[in-house]
Amino acid sequence: MELINKIRKSRKGFTLVEIIVVLVILAILAAFTIPTMLGFVNDAKDKAYLAEAREIYVAAQASATEEVASSKAAVVAATLGTALSGSSNGTTTTVTNVGMKKMLGNDISNGASWVTTATAVGGAGADKDNATGKIGKIVYTIPNTTPARTITIENGEATFSN
Repeated sequence: MELINKIRKSRKGFTLVEIIVVLVILAILAAFTIPTMLGFVNDAKDKAYLAEAREIYVAAQASATEEVASSKAAVVAATLGTALSGSSNGTTTTVTNVGMKKMLGNDISNGASWVTTATAVGGAGADKDNATGKIGKIVYTIPNTTPARTITIENGEATFSN
């Protein structure tokens, strides 16, 4: 009998009840933290898409200014807005303006698209020195979202919409 008691006392380890209690505590902690972490992931994705939309806005603004400054004839706002609109399939950014395409490269998310509206575009000739190219609004469609979500940048202010 003494031998059996010595063997039992020398054994080290956890009982089944202790292990179950620890697992229950871990499950309770996970139930609180996993939804919070998913919220952080969604916020980070939204911020990444916002950064892409701002990158497109800056590239479009630079291209519009360059287009108007180098133009020998009047630049029509609607034509310029169409030339600066585009999309990306992840490996190729499709936009008709060469300058904007060069600035963006292939850094835009797969499936993203945007529509640009140009305003306040000047003419040629004597008015050429006062000509400006201003991007009024960019509507960036966030890729792979159902229903489609967009980011609108107008006058430097960004807003999300569903």
